[in-house]
Amino acid sequence: MKKPAFFAIAIAILPATAFAAPRGMYGKHFKMTWTETRSQRIAGQTAFRPVSIPCTYTVYVGTEGKVFKRMSVVSSTGRASGSQDRVGTKPSGNVSANTASFSGNTLIATASFGGAARRIQVTFDGNFSSCSAQVTTAKLASAKSVAMRSIASGATIEIESVSAGAASCSVGQGNPFAN
Repeated sequence: MKKPAFFAIAIAILPATAFAAPRGMYGKHFKMTWTETRSQRIAGQTAFRPVSIPCTYTVYVGTEGKVFKRMSVVSSTGRASGSQDRVGTKPSGNVSANTASFSGNTLIATASFGGAARRIQVTFDGNFSSCSAQVTTAKLASAKSVAMRSIASGATIEIESVSAGAASCSVGQGNPFAN
């Protein structure tokens, strides 16, 4: 009888530790930027057009190890901007999958939305004082286009193709969301 109880406790603890931020990140944040190149249109329009969307991903690991994430974008015209905030490392919100997990000095964050997906990989140095990042984006190959809600404008957009440019990454002390 004791084996099943122990097994259940181990399973309950495992997910929390698998995503835990390393101690070296406590009280620090990182910020990365990149540009997504898309062929997109506002839902209902006939023609797709090429656009460049500046993106920023900021993550703060609190002094107790809690993870706070913000994804910010600016519209292709520069007239609208918006952000989505997430707390924790497990899926949340209306995005069908939005996770972040640490493994040693590497963070992998994924998000899928409307048939498109984004994978972010951030690798930190041994002291968590610098980082490098890579972003990969894709959409379902079987679909001519996929629909999603724009973070910047709130409008439903259709994406025909998407790719991410080179990412820059920096590490800083403290909570960038406090002000």
